[in-house]
Amino acid sequence: MTPRKSTDDEAGSLALEVARAIQAKLGGSPRTPVLLAGGIAAGKTRTAEEVAKHLQNWRISVGGILAPRRLQGDVTVGYNVVDLETHEERSFAEPTPPGRPVGRFFVRPEALRFARDAIHRAIDTCDVVFVDEVGRWELDGGGHAESVRELVASSAVPVLLVREAFIEHVIASFDLRGAEVFHIAARRPDRPAGSLADAFWTIVDATQFPLLVTLGEDGFPDSRPMDLVERDGRTLWFPTSLTSRKVREIGAHPKVTVLFVDTDRFHYAVFQGIAHIVDDPERRARVWREEWRDDWPQGPRDPDYILLRVDGVRGHVLRGPAEESGEIDLVET
Repeated sequence: MTPRKSTDDEAGSLALEVARAIQAKLGGSPRTPVLLAGGIAAGKTRTAEEVAKHLQNWRISVGGILAPRRLQGDVTVGYNVVDLETHEERSFAEPTPPGRPVGRFFVRPEALRFARDAIHRAIDTCDVVFVDEVGRWELDGGGHAESVRELVASSAVPVLLVREAFIEHVIASFDLRGAEVFHIAARRPDRPAGSLADAFWTIVDATQFPLLVTLGEDGFPDSRPMDLVERDGRTLWFPTSLTSRKVREIGAHPKVTVLFVDTDRFHYAVFQGIAHIVDDPERRARVWREEWRDDWPQGPRDPDYILLRVDGVRGHVLRGPAEESGEIDLVET
């Protein structure tokens, strides 16, 4: 794996850099994959759209799918899927059933078939094929997994959009040796790229199993790794056991710390907030994973399965051993 990271403030510069890297691959063999990696709402799809435009302007055939989000203000209310070869667009994921639950949305079966058809056709007809995105569903063998395996075995250059937290898992699962990885840092329009808040959320979104620290009954801090299943703005969601010690500790002392560590780059983010135990049957069912059934045999309706919500208040971030550090007001970010 060859890691690459853009330091330019303009997303367009990264898109051009990625497009040139793909163009170079077309002249050689094997045509190793390209991964566009970033956290939630980091701009992976937007960057991929710009990459595709550059390639098309250079008369390079492009196909596959992108999945732009639909927004109401700053809130994501669903996803569409776009066939890059035909420019057809369909609704892909909606906030309500029917469909297969993925995160807090439901993927329409007919839309998934549309996406698979687009990828399979592009494998036979295009030089470069995009798949947006390859995530936990694909790692479990569903979603676009079969299409990705066919794509990797083809002569086309695969361009896969991947969450930061899943990069190593995707590379190992789909045997993407030699993949070139481009990292996209999330940026809000009202704060400059490279800001502390920007770095903070990039670290948070890249860490699937942070440490939750609570105040123990004996007065000492208790910590344990937790599975971050959703982030809604400054709110984190975790599954937990209703009978666990942490639930008792939170009941007595709801102020908690969540620690996110990027060991590869010596970055860390400290997330401090107020914890709540939430019994929300709809959300419990939506985020449920079958791999948890050993802990909760009755599935999403198991009475011991509950959700932990942490509302952020403040944070601290350190970017590398010799880089900038500082406090973040999570209420304002």
